[in-house]
Amino acid sequence: MNKHSFKMITEYDAQSDTLYLRVVDPYKYKESIELTDNIILDFDSSNVPVALEIFDASKFFHVKPYALRNFGLDMNIKIQEDTINLNAKFILITHQKKEEVPVNVGTVNDIELPTMQTNYAIA
Repeated sequence: MNKHSFKMITEYDAQSDTLYLRVVDPYKYKESIELTDNIILDFDSSNVPVALEIFDASKFFHVKPYALRNFGLDMNIKIQEDTINLNAKFILITHQKKEEVPVNVGTVNDIELPTMQTNYAIA
């Protein structure tokens, strides 16, 4: 199984309540998959996960929008022959207190992505 590690940058769009996370390095977009109704994972031309979008982010995390402007992240994406799993720990600051919010979602690997494990952190 291939293993990769990347640093990510984030952008929060308060108007659309969308949180964007993408790798720092340039990449060539290939396709997106829907992990849940409001989480989309993007892949590059080498089939490596390179970006994540979370729609209705403040509702998803149950926080005020300002909490999504600066946060910590430790995320692992594991692609197996039949599944794609995202396991993440978002560290949000609410009411001047750090709160760890786990996000564990997955879907079927029906696009035949190669097996790999990828780790991400906020740059």
